[in-house]
This record gives sequence, C-alpha cells and structure tokens, in this order.
Amino acid sequence: MSAFAGCTIAPPQITLTSIRRADSTSSANEYELEFELVNTQGKAVELETWSYSVVAPDGSTYGGSWAALAVLPGDARKSLVVPAVLDATASTAPGASLTVSGELAYRDPGNIARLLREAGLLHSRSTFQGSAAIVDALRVKPAAAAQSASPSIPPPQPAPPTPAG
Repeated sequence: MSAFAGCTIAPPQITLTSIRRADSTSSANEYELEFELVNTQGKAVELETWSYSVVAPDGSTYGGSWAALAVLPGDARKSLVVPAVLDATASTAPGASLTVSGELAYRDPGNIARLLREAGLLHSRSTFQGSAAIVDALRVKPAAAAQSASPSIPPPQPAPPTPAG
C-alpha cells in the first residue's frame, strides 16, 4: 500500500465488454477492444494512457500503448474503444476468445494528489484483465460497397465535351 493512499480517489473500474474484428488484410487483423469504465467518485477523472497486451488462443500477442484523451465524469459510466492488431496467422476466427490485460494511467483530481504527481511521487493507475469472444464486424470498403450494392449498373462516366460554337 502506498504512503499516499489516503490522498487518492478510488480508481476507475474497467471491464472488457467486447472485441470486434474491424479490418483485415492478408497480413494482419485489426480489432476494436471495447471497455466500460465506471467512476464511483463525485469528481471527474482525466484518463491519460492505456498500456495493454492481447493474447490469442495460439499464444500470439500484441502489446500497445494508446493515448486515452478522455475524461470520465464523476459518478458516471463511459465506453471507450482501444485498437489492437494481430498477425493474420494468429488463431483469431470469430468466436475465438482473446485475453486482454493492462493498466490505464489517470490523473487523480485531488489537490494533494496533483501536487504529489507534479513532484513525481504519485502515479495513479487502474489495472484490468478480461477475455471476450471475437465478433466479426469488418468494415465494408467504399469501393467494394458500391460494386456489391448494384453490380449490374455501370459506374458513372464523365460527360462528353460540348462543342464550341
């Protein structure tokens, strides 16, 4: 326990709620990790940086950091999405489960905590760990969407030049 424990608020509660495969190429798959954050305190908390790792069933891993750039209002819930990329050869078919763990650095809003943070003595972090099944939610690329929506209609052609008269 930190000597400064009485100077800080309860950390935000973090729960992994879903994992969506958002994009795919021949070499990698992009995932959106959705988290629900809960602030049980009356004061808003400034979220700073996610540091996390993702592990696939075959042991493939991704480690990353992501700027949170968000504020969690007091006595509120908020959903935030963090990206992850795994090699296309990883066993990540829809329905497979990924394990995510890490920490979220945040700024404690208290005056004493602010002074300790500025002096480099306090680093507020909330840890998390969870697993979720992958849901396939591939984005449709605009060109592919136009072709699949009306394959029998040719794309528009430029108008012919008008003769000068």
